Amino acid sequence: MFKTVTIVCMLFFCFCLSAQQQENYVLKGQLVEKNTLRPVPFATVLVVNKKQGVATDNEGKFEFPVQLNDSIKITSIGYEPVTFSITASLMDTHPDGLFIQLEEGTYLLDSVVVTAFAKDFYLNRPERVPMDLGFVDPNAPKTDWSKPQMETLEQGGIGISGLLNFLDKKFMEKRKLNVLLAAQEKEKTQKEAVEAKFNKEFVKFVTRIDDRVIDEFMEFCNFYDIEILRASEYQLAQKVLNRYDAFLRR
Repeated sequence: MFKTVTIVCMLFFCFCLSAQQQENYVLKGQLVEKNTLRPVPFATVLVVNKKQGVATDNEGKFEFPVQLNDSIKITSIGYEPVTFSITASLMDTHPDGLFIQLEEGTYLLDSVVVTAFAKDFYLNRPERVPMDLGFVDPNAPKTDWSKPQMETLEQGGIGISGLLNFLDKKFMEKRKLNVLLAAQEKEKTQKEAVEAKFNKEFVKFVTRIDDRVIDEFMEFCNFYDIEILRASEYQLAQKVLNRYDAFLRR
């Protein structure tokens, strides 16, 4: 009987200890720049051991549930990362949330390429010749930055660099095609409008010309499309008669 009570007490003690270790908290706080104290929006607050996290809102604030001993990592482009662990002391001493100041980070580039743009670089881009500034690691693998590059992110997921250049090229190709199609449609509409005013029926009605030479006469008229479209029916008839008189006297 004594042994049974002892075992029950030990199990109860272990259960309480385990429950205490798994005690839930709500981690909340705000991220700001250290120098300006301006909020840092859209930063990543990640629970490393669970691979879960949230992004800060427009005011740099965040809030989500955590447990004791969770490892937290805060990252944002242009700032040094911040890491810490969830402890009872940390949560008890900051009941209103954490106020975290991020320091600006310094990042080294393996190379820099300067490219000159053409005056009309969207519609007529010449072949671009990059100018290398010289501080490139000769042993680094060569990367074709004209194509999108994929990489696995530390927080999970896949990032794609060089994607904007790829999308920009596709967008401009589509834009050129739309301009070409619009020009073709406008040309078709104008041609139909010209043929509706200046056609064989109209010419025969005005001149009574013989069918055997009507094609030759209409080519002889050689009117501009804009000349036909702007003329009234009477003015166009006068033009046809004048050209017909010249056609007979040639």
